[in-house]
Amino acid sequence: MTQKKSSGLYIAALTAVLALAGLAAYLINSGTNYYAKMGVSTAVVLCLVGAVVLVVLRIAIGLKSTPVVYDLLPICISVLLTVGLMLLLNVRINNLAAVFTFENSAANMADTTSCIVAIACCALAVIVSIINAFQDMTKKA
Repeated sequence: MTQKKSSGLYIAALTAVLALAGLAAYLINSGTNYYAKMGVSTAVVLCLVGAVVLVVLRIAIGLKSTPVVYDLLPICISVLLTVGLMLLLNVRINNLAAVFTFENSAANMADTTSCIVAIACCALAVIVSIINAFQDMTKKA
């Protein structure tokens, strides 16, 4: 019996892409004029990179076989992405509030755009990873 790729494979890839997009937007945001003084949180970077590595590992394992570790990976991925999102919100929420209220200028709003994109991509990655936890990478053909 052969195995065919299922939608879980593509959704897992989408999870990795969204997490990488969130990470890229966060790193871009950390280099903008307004947010550069806050620096880059290594915890956020480690959580998002760790989640991407686990997604790639899950795809690789899922295409070969399905051991017990395969069933634990979706939980770890979702937890890492959720912790990364919460840490991202933690390091940016006060600055977002300041920009939206007191320091509202065109330059600050332009710098804030990448922050909002990072938060949105990470939130979507969390949602997609939870959906992906209920799917397999392959199906029997």
